[in-house]
Amino acid sequence: MDAQLRRLHLPYIQGHYQALATKAAEQQRSHLDYLEQLVEGEATMLENRSIERRIRNARFPVLKSSMTSSGAGPKDQPPANQNLFVWPSSQPRPTSS
Repeated sequence: MDAQLRRLHLPYIQGHYQALATKAAEQQRSHLDYLEQLVEGEATMLENRSIERRIRNARFPVLKSSMTSSGAGPKDQPPANQNLFVWPSSQPRPTSS
């Protein structure tokens, strides 16, 4: 049966039919319930793989942060906003009166 399921490209059913058959027998479930569970699992797996493939093929742009170590920018230059809140040293700081 494994060879036929492999040839039919039904990986979920191939990997789960024995365990689900044992579970269905223990729970005294009907053959239709067992078959429904197998087909539902196969359909869900197929849908998930389809979504993953579409996302992968969409090639969404990837935002690269200056905080990552992926080498996105020059390593010897600090990020532009690093000293954003530092008071310039050439001007005196205001004092509160």
